[in-house]
Amino acid sequence: MRTLHPVAGASRRGPLISRPLAAAVSALAEGPRAPLADLADPAAVLAGLMDLHGSVSLARELSLLDRHAAPPPASEGARAEVRALAADRLGELAEALDHVFAAPFHRRNKLPDAAAVHATLEQTGVLPARDRAGRPLASAAGQIWEPFGELMGRLLGRIRLETRALREELAPSLRALGPEAARLERLDAAISAATQKRRERALAELVPGLSRAFARAFRAAVGALPEGAGLEDVAGWFGQEQWLLRELQRMELVVQAVLAHEAGRLLSLVDGAAAAGAPA
Repeated sequence: MRTLHPVAGASRRGPLISRPLAAAVSALAEGPRAPLADLADPAAVLAGLMDLHGSVSLARELSLLDRHAAPPPASEGARAEVRALAADRLGELAEALDHVFAAPFHRRNKLPDAAAVHATLEQTGVLPARDRAGRPLASAAGQIWEPFGELMGRLLGRIRLETRALREELAPSLRALGPEAARLERLDAAISAATQKRRERALAELVPGLSRAFARAFRAAVGALPEGAGLEDVAGWFGQEQWLLRELQRMELVVQAVLAHEAGRLLSLVDGAAAAGAPA
């Protein structure tokens, strides 16, 4: 089982936003983007992640934060058990995602092979050199990208679903680590709820950004096809160092960035709660 470690720079960021995710969004943008906020200023980051509804919700939750009964401090064994559970589950998820990209064209991923791509080029009228632009090219790019986009949607959805389920599963154990750990867990839950919409908007930019990058690479690859291109020319796109592999690597980097973002938030919470629950 793969052990998931915090990515480089983890010690310099908080649980709200991660450098890998910010870098992934910026890399997919076609123009320059203004940074959300200086990552060294948590207050500025938090303000940028909340809308009015989130601010009101957070204020309400903070007013109730200390009204819960405080459990006694937990043992070192209990703290280690929570850490191990989080690391094991996140490691299993990382391993499963790695498995997808180790053999991306396995039938379980439902990606097209060279024959299917060639057929799409023929059906959309892209193969004749005079038609390698405009609407036929855009149609072919969209049809070929569709299964790649669906795969990305499934993978990102799995990350969100499994990390959210793990967060909910860990909550009682984190609160049981002691009064300060319980307070930290409730604070994290309140901040997560208040910033959820803004974080989801950032994540929603990823697949469309990948689609645009894929279309640009596809247009260049089609433009480089020889006159009278056939199946063997399209099959060349599936080789090492070819554009299609580079786009898959781009997809994998985005998946890894999202996992690092979600795992980093969870591991920061677990480590913080474990430290807060330790005897003085």
